[in-house]
Amino acid sequence: MPIFKKDKKSKNKMQEAPDNTLQLINNCKIGEGTKIWNFVNIYGCEIGRDSLVGCFCEIQKGVKIGDRTRIQSHTFICELVEIGNDCFVGHGVMFINDVYPPQPDPSVWKRTVIEDGASIGSNATILPVRIGKGAIIGAGAVVTKDVPAGAVIAGNPASFMRYLNGGKGE
Repeated sequence: MPIFKKDKKSKNKMQEAPDNTLQLINNCKIGEGTKIWNFVNIYGCEIGRDSLVGCFCEIQKGVKIGDRTRIQSHTFICELVEIGNDCFVGHGVMFINDVYPPQPDPSVWKRTVIEDGASIGSNATILPVRIGKGAIIGAGAVVTKDVPAGAVIAGNPASFMRYLNGGKGE
């Protein structure tokens, strides 16, 4: 059963998560209608309206997730990741911010940006990159370079396959 807070009087206001012993949620801002399943560890992040976070996910401080975005189970989203609106992040996706681990100095960690409408297949590994609007990342891909808007990429390391609908991106 999903756990979320409904408050019909404040549709545009971010909500604090309710208490649930099957969840570890600290200092998060969670939008109206967002569902957070059990066995999660999320702290210091922002999640927009009508989104979903599946079981066994960790979302670290400073992460921003937009509206209507789905984060499937077993996904790890580290600090310095921003995910836009209407995105899909498949099961077991791993985000990396430290390209030379272990690096205890967060000032050398790098940022990842996932633009609106992007879709990331299950078990992908995302290094610090920018994934463009509406791009599709194939399951199991290891993304080491920026991805243009509307591109479809796959493989290890991920490589360009085509643009959606035969277009040339945006």
